[in-house]
Amino acid sequence: ALVANLSIFDLGGDDPGSGEIGYWTHPDARGRGVMTEAARLAVDHAFRPTADGGLGLRRLTLLAAASNAASAHIARRAGFTEVGRERQAELLGDGSYDDLLTFDILISDDRLGQTPGRT
Repeated sequence: ALVANLSIFDLGGDDPGSGEIGYWTHPDARGRGVMTEAARLAVDHAFRPTADGGLGLRRLTLLAAASNAASAHIARRAGFTEVGRERQAELLGDGSYDDLLTFDILISDDRLGQTPGRT
């Protein structure tokens, strides 16, 4: 059974050195640190030079609905920094709107301070 999905997308648009990361985790797999570890590995892959099998990026962005505390928590634990908030920018399934948080991480950021363990 599929317990989670993570993608790096939007590669090569206006800024060929950047991409966006998105993810979801099945409710039964949450709280185990699975997605935090996957996000950290994805960041490592994104920033690894193409000559070494990576994507050779310098910047990744991540968007999360403000009401999705778990997603924001994963982003922070994976080393991302919250850099903005768009008010009422995310249409929810019930027809209401939520703020959209923007996170990013740069290849030059210190990722050694990431907190290991469960999320």
